[in-house]
Amino acid sequence: MQTVNKEMNNGAVQTNHDKTSYDNGSKPELHVQSLPPWEEEHHDEIEEEQPRVNRLLATNISVQPSAVAFYAQLSTSETNVGKHHPIVFDHVTLNVGNGYNKHTGAFTAPVGGIYVFTFTLFPNRGNYMAVNIFKNSEVISQIYTQIRTDMFSATTPVAVIDMNVGDTAFVRTSSTNPSNGDVYSDVKVKSSFAGWKIAGS
Repeated sequence: MQTVNKEMNNGAVQTNHDKTSYDNGSKPELHVQSLPPWEEEHHDEIEEEQPRVNRLLATNISVQPSAVAFYAQLSTSETNVGKHHPIVFDHVTLNVGNGYNKHTGAFTAPVGGIYVFTFTLFPNRGNYMAVNIFKNSEVISQIYTQIRTDMFSATTPVAVIDMNVGDTAFVRTSSTNPSNGDVYSDVKVKSSFAGWKIAGS
């Protein structure tokens, strides 16, 4: 303010920035003043926040080039299930990547990566079962369930598996532990098998 007042008192004629001049024809010097303390603090905060925002926006997020997922159910109950019995979930409602075969009940990985597999099984009342998720011939996840005659419930294991192209995953009763009874499935209650790729290899 002092600079402006001094220039006005010396005869400065102010029209606009380009046409400002003194009576003698000379141009005034432009003076850059410091920001008030409260604006300087705010300005510093903006400068400090910018790198932090850039770091948040510059994160490397890998996007999967293609999705792989399936979901299949038993259309009818599997009866008289014993040892070494494959559970073939034949009603497919989702098969992205076409890895699941409804005739064999096996999923074959079309691409390598980390996969999640899970099944929900409803043994009939009074039945007991040892059921596994296999990767090729290896047991990855295993459960044993025994249902009382006065109740009805399901079991749901989950397995996270590293799969190569061509590896298979499927559900089968144990070859060593006993299983006896029916795997229940009808219009109201569905036993099911699902899997999906969560990351590349």
